[in-house]
Amino acid sequence: MSNQDRIDDIIGLLRQAELDEGVWSTASALIDEVCGLWGNDLLLGRLNAKGGIEVALRWLRLRGEPAAELARDYADNYAAIDERGRAGIWQAPGALAHTTALLPEGVRRMSATYNEYLVPNAGENCLNTWLPGVGDAHVAWSLVGPGGGDARDWTSKQAQAIRLLLPHVRQFVMVRHALAEARTDGMRTAALLDTRRIGMLLLDRDGRIVEANDRARETLARNDALTVRDGRLAAVRPGEADRLTGLLHAACRGRSGGSMPITRPPQPPLVVYATPKGTTGELPSVGRHAARVLLAEPFSPPAVNARSVSAALGLTPAQGRVVAALASGGTVASIATATHRTEAAVRWHIRESLGRLGLSRQADLVRVVLSTPGVFDDGD
Repeated sequence: MSNQDRIDDIIGLLRQAELDEGVWSTASALIDEVCGLWGNDLLLGRLNAKGGIEVALRWLRLRGEPAAELARDYADNYAAIDERGRAGIWQAPGALAHTTALLPEGVRRMSATYNEYLVPNAGENCLNTWLPGVGDAHVAWSLVGPGGGDARDWTSKQAQAIRLLLPHVRQFVMVRHALAEARTDGMRTAALLDTRRIGMLLLDRDGRIVEANDRARETLARNDALTVRDGRLAAVRPGEADRLTGLLHAACRGRSGGSMPITRPPQPPLVVYATPKGTTGELPSVGRHAARVLLAEPFSPPAVNARSVSAALGLTPAQGRVVAALASGGTVASIATATHRTEAAVRWHIRESLGRLGLSRQADLVRVVLSTPGVFDDGD
């Protein structure tokens, strides 16, 4: 099996892990194997007033195995004073920074985090990267090498594999965060209504939609899996309609939450998560609702910004639009329709883009785009 095939396997596992967090351990173990790691530490967090890290979500695995004691030690003693937070926030999104390059020698000499936590656990030989998260939170990923503390221990092949995985790892974190937020109250409900990556609806006690964000409206407008009947969310396919009605009724009446897949061939399924409203205070603007419904499309590629693609890869604006659409999951036919071009013109732009970048396959072109920092639409 080629290295690219194994990376494709990891991406498949990450997509599963978005819906089943337990799969992250398997994905993490394969990441360690393919990238030559001792372990990896993934988190979503924000800077605190001291420049340390306030952790919201964290997945620390060593060859796929949870490291609970190590995680607890960091949370209790070092997260709040971890200098990597302040240093990393100034790095370009997706850039890979070795720990010894991230923290100057003077900082390392005086740092309790570095000397007491990182060095004993091979963290002095980490590659560290930061990606946009939610609001002022960032996704931080530390990839633990075999020890020794020398940036020359890392190969270009390892770095390239990591870069190919970055957008997919970020997507895993973003979906898991959205699911966690969907189970909470107050301001976080309003924040979800503002997100572009996750569809969110609020239902009243009778199951009628009282509010929805743009992504949910877009999903419903397609009418391929879900629709609105008498103001209520409904499944298009009869075999799924009764089950969805029961799921939403239980959530709206405060009895229980749950989830179910909604088929929409030939696309992968949409997943509906319904949770009853909590008992704590809500903002007045969202106070009418009895349940939240999350429409997750974790298998969809991330949205790609055409202008950013053109600027990052040196493509013309027309090429950038076509390549961005291709990386976002479009086909030649769908891109032709969306951009009012012929299919032959779309294929010509793809060939020209391949030539400019020295590539030969569309799949390689998509991978280059998805592994390029700064090309994603981060409205969430």
